[in-house]
Amino acid sequence: MQNTKISLKNISKIIWKNILVIVITTLLLGIAGAMYAKHKQHTDYISSRNIMTSSSYRGAAANEEVQANINLGDTYAKIVESKDVAQVAHRNLPKSIKKEYSVAQISSMVKAHPVMQTTIVKVTVKAENAKASSKIVNAVTAAAEQQIPKKVPSAGKISLFAKATADDAQSITIPSIKKFTLIGAAVGFLLGMVIAFSVTTWTKLI
Repeated sequence: MQNTKISLKNISKIIWKNILVIVITTLLLGIAGAMYAKHKQHTDYISSRNIMTSSSYRGAAANEEVQANINLGDTYAKIVESKDVAQVAHRNLPKSIKKEYSVAQISSMVKAHPVMQTTIVKVTVKAENAKASSKIVNAVTAAAEQQIPKKVPSAGKISLFAKATADDAQSITIPSIKKFTLIGAAVGFLLGMVIAFSVTTWTKLI
């Protein structure tokens, strides 16, 4: 009976020690994940503006003209992202932004995507501040309005949607502190279980 009490007491101690190890590693790595995310965290701003192509769309060939413009969406998007457009846009930017961003940087910041089943191309620019992202996306779309007809003579009329403003820019902060805290805590929990199991097994072997 005494041996049984001793065994139960030892088992209870082992369990509580293991729980303590797991809790500590979970907390430590959760905090480490949060601190890492906080150190690496930064905010980007994304501004967008749409470009639309259109033709006369009259008569029996109207459907074919619309479909042709839709099919050229990827081509228009590539032109928007091209170095030629970036060069023209760079020349038309305010001096303060022109000094901060090179033509190559502007080209890498621009993303263009055709909107499915439409003749619209959505253009976005990600920058470190809202003013830069809005100014650059406006300059790029204005440059694309000039360059698309030169590259694709059959493009028809190019129309630009309303200019982007700094107030409309979408802010994205990465990495997420909450996400990295949860990831760190999950890793800590698993690590704690491994450590607790290893220590318990090693102790029994000894």
